[in-house]
Parts: sequence; C-alpha cells; structure tokens
Amino acid sequence: MKISSKHRKVTWLGVCIAIIITLILITFIQNQIEQKQGHFEEASLQQTTRVIDSALTLVFAQYAVKHRLNDLNQLDGANPFVFLQQYQLLPTPYHGVKNQDLTQDDAPGWYYLPHRQLTIYKPNHLDSDRSFRVVLGYQDLNQSQRYETNLDQYQYLKFRPTEGDL
Repeated sequence: MKISSKHRKVTWLGVCIAIIITLILITFIQNQIEQKQGHFEEASLQQTTRVIDSALTLVFAQYAVKHRLNDLNQLDGANPFVFLQQYQLLPTPYHGVKNQDLTQDDAPGWYYLPHRQLTIYKPNHLDSDRSFRVVLGYQDLNQSQRYETNLDQYQYLKFRPTEGDL
C-alpha cells in the first residue's frame, strides 16, 4: 500500500500539533504545581508564625507566674526558637543561629541572626526572604525605654514581620 505525499504531510502536521499541545499542557501543569508549592509554603510559614506566637504567650504566662515580668525586656529581639525548643516544637527547616547575613548558598529554612536580632525565613518556592522579630509592646508611661512592671502597661509579646531589614 502506497501512502501519498499529501497524506504524509497531514500525518506530520497532526504529530506536530499533538506535540505542541502536549508541551503546552506540560508547561501549564508545571506552573500550577509551582503555584501550589508556593501556596503550601506560605501556609506553612503562617502556621509556624502562629506556633511561635503561641509559645510567646506561654513564655509570658510563665514570667507572670514567676513574678519575672521585668525580665521581658530580655525577650525583645530574642531568638524565638529557644522557646519552641523548650516545648519540642522546632520546625524541621530550622538551621540555627547564624552570625552573619544569609547568602544564596544557605539552604531554605529558618535562621536567627543575633547581630540584627532578626529571624529570617529563606523560602524554597516564594519570591523573597522574610524577616521577623520578637517584639515586646508596652506603654512606656515613665519614658524609661524599658518595660517596668509597676510603672508601665504591658500590651503584647509577639512575633512580627519586619519591613525593609533585608
């Protein structure tokens, strides 16, 4: 059986169209997977920040029960993972304390930079690093720039994102 040249052209055209459609579908699926990975990473990041805030609430309660509220000043800018370690809640990608700024060679995950009093999250699928800080909030009624139990009004001890620090 002899195949005409017109039929061969139609067959090749069909194969080329099928390959192009397949490549478009593969690209679309890859983009969807990357977006989902970014959403999952963002959700994990938010969950970790909520866990840290919960641990800080427990730390505050411990300090209050032990009449150590003046010691809260030491927690402003502190490493929040110290508290998570006490409750065995360290996130898997915590890489510890780093005494210099992060580089491109550092693995994705959480780091504490003591020289900046910042916690940095280096993402795997998100656009840029995120920085956070443990913040002691209080009304400094006597303008001493320190929290003093009998003189100032405590407001919060929270893990907050920072802007423009990186």
